[in-house]
Amino acid sequence: MKRFSLLLVCLLGLGLSIVWAQTNKNKPQRNRVAVQQPKPKYKFKAAPVYLGNSTYRGGLIPKKTFDSLVQEGLTAIDSAGIAAKVIQFRVYYKERNLYEDSLGNYYVDTEMLTDFSRGNKLNSYMGGSLVDRTKKGDTAIFDDIVVMFPDSLTVQGSAMTFVIGK
Repeated sequence: MKRFSLLLVCLLGLGLSIVWAQTNKNKPQRNRVAVQQPKPKYKFKAAPVYLGNSTYRGGLIPKKTFDSLVQEGLTAIDSAGIAAKVIQFRVYYKERNLYEDSLGNYYVDTEMLTDFSRGNKLNSYMGGSLVDRTKKGDTAIFDDIVVMFPDSLTVQGSAMTFVIGK
């Protein structure tokens, strides 16, 4: 009886290994060589955008300077000196505030204002409230900027991040 069960187990194992080998034989072998993507002929560079009629493109900026330049709007000038029109942009304003919890512990929390503007200036409701709220430590991000050049060429503008200083 032992010989019969041992023989049955061996035959079953041999049968399963044959079936497994046959199923792997039908599968195509994968080529492990990585396919390289063709490189584009031209490198796209975003159009430089400035805050107001200045050379500010980001970084630390004094509060008074930011308040005056943000009311002027955004301007774009390419490397050849050709002025372009900003069609639309999105602004994110991160306002840092100091709060106190129920136990009397102080903590800093960030509130975020966001707005989508068509044109080169902030919307009237956002522009007025933004100038009144700016203080040291806040961050303003201008993103999703679309610029149109005089020949009707529309391109993406470079994003700007400002940190409000003294």
